[in-house]
Amino acid sequence: MSDVLVVGCGLLGTSIGLALQGSELGDITLWDSQPDALNLAASRGAGRAWDGAEQASLVVVAVPPDLTGEELIRLQKLDVAQTYTHVASVQSQVEAEVKAFSPDPSRVVGGHPLAGREVSGPGAALADLFVGRPWAVCPHAGAADDAVDAVARLARACGAVPLQVPSDEHDAAVALLSHVPQVAASAVAGLLVERAAGGPWVMDLAGPGLVDTTRLAASSAALWTEVLRANAEHVAPLVARLAEDLSRLSGLLARIAAEPEAGDQALREALSDFLLRGNAGRELVPVKRGELAGAFAGVRVDLPDEPGQLADLLRAAGDAGVNVEDLRVEHVPGRPRGVVELLVAPASAGLLRSALAAAGWHVTLST
Repeated sequence: MSDVLVVGCGLLGTSIGLALQGSELGDITLWDSQPDALNLAASRGAGRAWDGAEQASLVVVAVPPDLTGEELIRLQKLDVAQTYTHVASVQSQVEAEVKAFSPDPSRVVGGHPLAGREVSGPGAALADLFVGRPWAVCPHAGAADDAVDAVARLARACGAVPLQVPSDEHDAAVALLSHVPQVAASAVAGLLVERAAGGPWVMDLAGPGLVDTTRLAASSAALWTEVLRANAEHVAPLVARLAEDLSRLSGLLARIAAEPEAGDQALREALSDFLLRGNAGRELVPVKRGELAGAFAGVRVDLPDEPGQLADLLRAAGDAGVNVEDLRVEHVPGRPRGVVELLVAPASAGLLRSALAAAGWHVTLST
């Protein structure tokens, strides 16, 4: 009997297999309906191919959300494991299917690691994808306590932080925190298709703001079609609210454009209020370990786009005895230089700036 059978060797499934290697749940079997995905995941060390008969303590279903419920029920009817979970980004729909058709709903507990990338497939998987990230554990009222514990244990073994939350509350939360950002990024990136047709030079003006804002737009359209369909109940009103806010902004800007010399203070204040509300919301977004951006100080360094520069910079920070909590890279293709912002504890920022400047690094404006 293996510790865990992972069904679905995409980004999340393969990352789970990689994350569990060397843990207390390190004996992993893998299965995928696509042999190429299964073979690649196995070759990367995520586990060994399942023979279709070996039992497992826990099954993790990591297939597209529209197939998750069906796959859970199929495997449970085969009696291949003691406990079953999944990683679907929308929980309520799967929970309803399980309650209606599972031979034993008490052994099925939903789960969702709040981690991912805009790229997919086993080749994009990372062993540390879940480290420090929340992992929603969504048991229904009839779930067995030991099954709930098994899913929480899985999350901890992957380096995540289990957080127990009802499925409907989970779906409402991710609609705001994950699904609407995807919609917004796709909408902005969609504007580029028509605008770029104006000439090849147009996109040459793009900067890091556009890169950051549209990163999510590179995500799988097939996957997100199913996610948005499954969570339409919660996403629809949020998109409507976003559309209302943008509509008001459009009207405000149209009035300013019509009378650019009017200098109406009320219009200026309304525009400022819109932006300040965004500032306030951004300050609520956790950066690391649940800490908000204000918990860290940024030290910005301008460095050439050359091999080894980033590694040397981080080594210099280490030599100064400063732990880099996070970093941001601002780089536009074609530019010979970029800016790296090192996020550190506020008490260490002055030391790091001095040490880097003394070592010859070009330290720029810091936050």
